[in-house]
Amino acid sequence: MIHKKAGYALALSTAVLAAACGGGGGGSNSNDNPSGGGTTPTPQSLTVAGPLDTVQTAVTSTVFVPLVSATAGTPLQPVLLCANGIATRNLLDVADAFANGLASPSTLLTTAPQQAQLAAAALVGNLSGLLTALNGTQSCLGGSTAPTAGIPTTNPLAGTPLAALGDQLLPVLLSASQQLAPGAGGVSSPLSAVQLAGIVEQLSNAFSTGLAALPPDVLTAPILGGSLVTVDDALSQLASLTSLASSGGTPQALAASLQTLAESVIGNLLTQVVPVTNLQSLAGVGAPTDLLATLQGAVATLTAGLGTSPTTPLPANPLSGAGFDGLTGVINQLVTSLPTALTGTAGLTPLAAALGQVQTLLGSLLGIVGGGTGGGGSGSGCLLGFLGLCRST
Repeated sequence: MIHKKAGYALALSTAVLAAACGGGGGGSNSNDNPSGGGTTPTPQSLTVAGPLDTVQTAVTSTVFVPLVSATAGTPLQPVLLCANGIATRNLLDVADAFANGLASPSTLLTTAPQQAQLAAAALVGNLSGLLTALNGTQSCLGGSTAPTAGIPTTNPLAGTPLAALGDQLLPVLLSASQQLAPGAGGVSSPLSAVQLAGIVEQLSNAFSTGLAALPPDVLTAPILGGSLVTVDDALSQLASLTSLASSGGTPQALAASLQTLAESVIGNLLTQVVPVTNLQSLAGVGAPTDLLATLQGAVATLTAGLGTSPTTPLPANPLSGAGFDGLTGVINQLVTSLPTALTGTAGLTPLAAALGQVQTLLGSLLGIVGGGTGGGGSGSGCLLGFLGLCRST
């Protein structure tokens, strides 16, 4: 297992320190962290055990470990590590805590927030790591690339097209870290449901406000834009869940909110971070199949049972069901092509790499010369024809 790094400059809680270095620790040992270190860091294990564990592990091992390896040494690797830490781990761990609480609704408001506290601290740390990952100076997770500085006191994205995100998010991260800091005895006070909901809502509002102020092409940039959209929507859905819990929502309403959160997070991870949405758009209306809709439907089917039985674990191999087979083809092509496509990106920002090299790569996979932004390929040279993403004429 990759060990968490110490050395934070700020006096944050042990939970925040550990979280910012990995969003994991404790909990179950999982197969999503196979390397134990080395030059390519890999995402770490779960914090809160619950019904979403199997899909967390499957998404990490099937999607993020290969993509992180394929982007080693490029500006996109730290962004992918942060996206995994935030969405796949921290946010779904908090959701797991509330799913566990629904097994005993009478104690949900006391047990779930406390169980979620380490994951909430991890969320704060990894959101901080995302800001530095976006300027290419630091990563969130794994081995020697774990952050060794605390939450920045100045905006690491100042002077870049992404500056608004840091302007909005940084003050909220500092405030949240103070709420999670240990008291005089060195132990963090347990969070109440209202406190947890307040922290998540502030994080969500700040992230959404910052994202809304970014240039439009940032949000459509392959991998990078999908990562930001995924985190934004996941925070919004988590804010809805925690707010509902803190205000006395019924178990039925909480189960429905949990299902919506899981469907949104997993769906975005598989179609936005994995650039299926970008590929479908490039393929255009002439593409024989709609892989995006197929994957969205498969995710909806996978998570539907959470709305009625939120404490029942998802299948042991959740991405093996009908509709997910095309995902493997996309991942395989990306893993094969990304190392060459991103050669020479040293010194670039993640945004420049996404808008340049990755956009060109996606076009080339569809046989579009120069990686253009519309029209689909003619089928000549299209490497994704077996998925039905290439025009026949």
